Amino acid sequence: MSGPGNATAYTRRLGWAVVGTAGVVLAAFVAIAHAAPTDQRQQNERITLYYGVVPAALSQAALAAHPPAPDVHGTVRPAAGTHHLVVALFDTPTGQRITQATVTVRHTPPQGAAMSKVLEPMPLGDALSFGTTLVIAEGRNHRLRIEVRRGETVDRFDVVYDNLHGGP
Repeated sequence: MSGPGNATAYTRRLGWAVVGTAGVVLAAFVAIAHAAPTDQRQQNERITLYYGVVPAALSQAALAAHPPAPDVHGTVRPAAGTHHLVVALFDTPTGQRITQATVTVRHTPPQGAAMSKVLEPMPLGDALSFGTTLVIAEGRNHRLRIEVRRGETVDRFDVVYDNLHGGP
């Protein structure tokens, strides 16, 4: 039996289906936004810093530039959770790439002791960046303090990194 009441009920159900679908799509976009890294650029009046963190297994160049020590069987494997940190530096006022600097990182995991490393200069094509490998366990709130020393001046940039994946 079709009548005006059935058409109204159908329209109402269709409307709720559209609203429900829109809600699911919105929730998916919100989840993606929270999972994606935030702006990987920090800047002050002297230095603009871009950084990236990549699982070392995905970066053969990282393994070649920073080879791990062989294990007791002579096999070279990166430690579980090894990531490659790359930093590119630019002079904020001029936009010129900075190639003369000493860059260090202090990694403080959510649990455990902090450790520091010096980033090595890394030529990438015609550009120069700085990089190192770090063991970053899966989890949230890894603190990275990146220090850039140019002459007597030291600039500090604080990054919070969430490693939300178990591997590559």
